[in-house]
Amino acid sequence: MVKFKLMYDKDEEVLSLNEEANKGNAFRKFFLGFYFFEKSEEGKYIYDIDLLSSCKDFANFRKFMNDSNVEVLNRWYRWVYVRKVNDSKGFELYSDVDSKIEHYHKIMKLFKAAFIIEVVCLFVEIFIPLINKRMEIMNFIFISIIAFFAICLYGAYTKMSAKAGFYKQQKDNIGLAD
Repeated sequence: MVKFKLMYDKDEEVLSLNEEANKGNAFRKFFLGFYFFEKSEEGKYIYDIDLLSSCKDFANFRKFMNDSNVEVLNRWYRWVYVRKVNDSKGFELYSDVDSKIEHYHKIMKLFKAAFIIEVVCLFVEIFIPLINKRMEIMNFIFISIIAFFAICLYGAYTKMSAKAGFYKQQKDNIGLAD
C-alpha cells in the first residue's frame, strides 16, 4: 500500500507511522511524500525518526541502531526512519530533555536553511520577469508554489522552535525544583 502525505512535523509523522502500524501496515520506505507500507501483524512495530547531524554519520548511526536491535528502514538525505519490534516498553530515540532540545534545534536549522533557499528562489522568480518586463502565467504558478513551500517551511520552523522552547522551559522548571 502507498500513501501520499506532506508532513513537516517529525512528531506528527512518527505518530502517523505508529497509527498505521497499529492498523497492521508496516512502514517500509519514504520517497518524495510517498509512504510505502506492507501488511504485518497489528502493532508489531514502533517507529521513530532521526535527523543526522551530517550524512557522514550514517554508517555509525546504522551500526549503533543495529547493536540496539533497532532496524534502519530508510534514509532521505539526513532524515532516517527506524523501527523496532514493539515490546510494550515504548521506543524513543531522544528520551532526555537535553537531547530533545538539541534534536529540535537540528531540525530548526534544516528548516531555516530550506526556508532561506525558498525565499531566494521566490525573489528570483519575482524579479527576473519584472526586469525583463515579461511576466507570464507560468511565473505566477511558480511564484505560488514557491511561496506555498516557503510558508510551510516557516510554519515548520516555528513549530519546532515552540517544541524546543517547551522542553527548554521543562528543563528550567526541573532545575528550579532541585
